[in-house]
Parts: sequence; structure tokens; C-alpha cells
Amino acid sequence: MRIKMLVNVRPDLPFLSKPGTILRAGEEYEATANAHGAISGICSNGAALGVKPGEFIFLEAPAWVLHLWAGVWPPALPGGALQ
Repeated sequence: MRIKMLVNVRPDLPFLSKPGTILRAGEEYEATANAHGAISGICSNGAALGVKPGEFIFLEAPAWVLHLWAGVWPPALPGGALQ
């Protein structure tokens, strides 16, 4: 799965995270999803950082993830309003 960030995302508690834990706006990242469809981008330092609707768009994702997100935040889907 791949996502493109629309905004910079940093940890809520940066002093508890590894240096370099950031997802930068305009950059593409590998990502993972849990069973409920929550998305985490993989930072350049290898840390996973959760992202929220409106912070990213999908570049590619499994059909089941896209199906879940179609009901949550359709603009993030490939070809959506945020593309």
C-alpha cells in the first residue's frame, strides 16, 4: 500500500519517538492498515505513524481498504477529489 501525504504529520509526543519520525507533505510512503482500516505511514526511519482522513491520499491499496474508506473519506481514494 502507498500513500501521499497532504500535510506534515508528527507524533503527538515527539520526545517519546525516534528522531526522524515524520511524514512530510508531498512525499509518498509505504503504509499499512489494521483490520479496521486504520492507516499508518512508514517513516524514513522505519517508525509507523498513524494518519487521519484529510492528511493523505491513497496511491495504491487493497480493495478491502478502499472499500472501507469509500464510506469514511471518499476524497482520499484514487481519482478522488483530493487527487
